Amino acid sequence: MQIRVLGQFEVTRGEIPVTLSQGKLRQAFALLAINVNQVVHIGQLITELWGTTPPEKAIGTLQTHMSHLRKLLAVGVPADGTATILHTRNIGYTLTLPDDAVDAWLFTELVDRGQAEFDHGKLEVAAVTLRDALALWRGRALSDVSPGPELEGHVRRLEEIRIAAIEQHTDIQLMLGRHGEVITTLGALVREHPVHEGLHAKLITALHRAGRRGEALKVFQRIRTALIESLGLEPGPQLQSAQRALLVGNLDQAVATTGAIHTSALLESPAQLPPDVPAFIGRTDARAAVEHHLANRTTNAPAVVTVVGPPGAGKTAFCVHSAHAVRARFPHGQFHADLAKITPEQALDSFLHAIFGPTGGLPNGALPNGADARARLFHNWTDRRRVLVVLDNVVSEGELTQLIPQGSGGAAIIGTRTRLSQRAVGLHVELPRLTEHEALELLSSIIGWGRLRRELDAARQLIHMFSALPAALVACGGRLAVRPHWSIGHLVERLRNEDDWPDELVSAQMDVLHGVELTCRALPAGHGAAFLSLVRNTAPISVSQAADILGVDRRSAELTLETLVEFQLADVEAVTADSALKPFRYRFAPLVRACAARLIQSDLRLIAAEGDLPDSKPRAVSAF
Repeated sequence: MQIRVLGQFEVTRGEIPVTLSQGKLRQAFALLAINVNQVVHIGQLITELWGTTPPEKAIGTLQTHMSHLRKLLAVGVPADGTATILHTRNIGYTLTLPDDAVDAWLFTELVDRGQAEFDHGKLEVAAVTLRDALALWRGRALSDVSPGPELEGHVRRLEEIRIAAIEQHTDIQLMLGRHGEVITTLGALVREHPVHEGLHAKLITALHRAGRRGEALKVFQRIRTALIESLGLEPGPQLQSAQRALLVGNLDQAVATTGAIHTSALLESPAQLPPDVPAFIGRTDARAAVEHHLANRTTNAPAVVTVVGPPGAGKTAFCVHSAHAVRARFPHGQFHADLAKITPEQALDSFLHAIFGPTGGLPNGALPNGADARARLFHNWTDRRRVLVVLDNVVSEGELTQLIPQGSGGAAIIGTRTRLSQRAVGLHVELPRLTEHEALELLSSIIGWGRLRRELDAARQLIHMFSALPAALVACGGRLAVRPHWSIGHLVERLRNEDDWPDELVSAQMDVLHGVELTCRALPAGHGAAFLSLVRNTAPISVSQAADILGVDRRSAELTLETLVEFQLADVEAVTADSALKPFRYRFAPLVRACAARLIQSDLRLIAAEGDLPDSKPRAVSAF
C-alpha cells in the first residue's frame, strides 16, 4: 500500500486506488497515515473530527468509522488477519506499514539525510537528496481534505519543513554557481509567500548573478510594498543591505556579510545537538508553539524560547527534540551546552572552538583573551548567520548574556529550573503534565504494548503515584525492561514506601534525585535549608505555618515559599477566598519529598550555614 499526502490525498494498493469518499473517514485515515506506525490517541481523533465540542456518542461513532475503514483496507487481502494494517490499541489506533509507504515520512527522511550531507560539506550529494525530497510534493499537503485542528498542525509543520528544505537547496545551488536553475523555483515560491524575506533575498541574489539586475530591484520593491501594506514593516537588514548593494553593484560581497552560506562556513558548521529521543510523546501544543515561534520571527532580534518545568518534567528531552525539529532552518550551526556540567565561560569556549577549530583558526592565530572579548567574537560571528543555541539547566539570566546569538537569524532554546524575566525571551513554555493516555504510551514505548495491556490497572497506579512525571516513568520503564520477570504490580509494591523511590528511580538516562539536587543548589542563599525544613510536610502548608517552622516572620516565609514555587520545587494550591490567611497554600510533590529526604540523609550542604534564612529585607529574587 502507498499513501500520498503531499498534495491530494491518494491511497493505492498496487495499481488499484482505495476510495475514501466520506469526509470524516478521510480525515481520520489521513491523521493515521501522517503518524504511520505511531499510536494516534482516541482523544486526538475525536478532536480532529469534531473539534472541542464533540457529540455525546463521539467514541461510538469513531469506532464505527474505524470499523468501516478497516473493512475498506481489507478489500482484496487474505482473510487470515496476516495483512491487517489498522490495529486497535488500548488508547487509540495505529496504522502499521513500512515507513516509506507514506510520502510524508519519506520526505522528512530525505530532508534529514540531505541535512547530514550538507553538514559534512557534500554539496553535490546534498543537492540531489534535497531535490528528490522536494520532488515528492504535488501541491499543498492534503489539499483535498478539510483538516481539523490535529491535521492542520501537521500540514503546517510539513509546509515549514518544505520551505526550510527549499531555502537550503537554493543556498547549495547558489554556492555551486547554479543561479539560473533556482530562479524559476524561487519565482513561484515567492508568489506563494509574498512576505518571506529569506526567499526574496535568495531570488534577488540569483537574478543578480544571472545578470538580471533590474529584475532583482523590482523583486525588492515588490516585497517592500507587501511588507508595508500587510504588516506595516520595512524590509529587514538582510534585504535592505541587498538593495543597497544592488544599487552600487557589489551584491556578492553584501551577501557574504549578511549571512548567505559560503563554502568555508558550510564546511565548518558546528553540529553539537545531542541525539534526539527515539520517540517523543505528548506536549503537542507546546512543541507546535516552539516551532511556530522559531519559524515566524518578526523582529531583528534572535528568537528566544525558555522551557520551564519541575525536576524530571522532561525539559532536556523537550529542548533537544524541538531543536532537531527546526535544525534545518539553522544551517550555519547548532550549538549545545549543559550549564549543570560546565560554566558559561567553558560553554562559550566550546562554541568558539567548534566554529574556528581547537587551534583558533583566526587571522591572528588564536582566540582573544578574556570572556568579554570572546563573547564579542561569538556575537560578531553569529550576527547575520542562522544559528541555533540550546542551553540546558540555566539558572540565571546572567548566564545567557555571552551565549545568546546575535541578529534576526539566530535563535535559542533554553531549559531552565526557574522562570526568567529577561526581555529578550519571546516565548515562555511551561511544560504541561502528561495525560494518562500519554503516560501509558510512554511506558509502552519502553516495555511494549503487550506487557502494558496485561497490567493496565497497575500501570495506571504507577502513573498516578508519580503524577505522570516523565523522568519517573522512564526510570520505572527502564527498571521493568531490564527485569522482564518483574510484573508492573511487583514494581508498584516495591514503591509503596516513598523512602525507596530515589534508589528505584535511578537509571542510565534519568536520575530524579540528581535533578532535585541540582535545583536545590541553584536556590538563592539560605533557601536550601528552608526547603529541607519545609519539605517534610506531607500536607499543604500556609504562610503562617511556614513562618512557625522556619522561625521567621510571615513576609520572609512567603518570600521563601514563592521562591520554591519559582524554582519548581513547590506547587501553589488555592484555598477559600474568605480565609483569614493569604489565599494560598503550598504543597510538595511526593517525589520531591522523597528526594529531599535522601538529600537530608546524605547531609548535603546546600547552603553555607543553617541559620542563613531569608530575612524580611527585600532580596534580588523574583517572585510572582
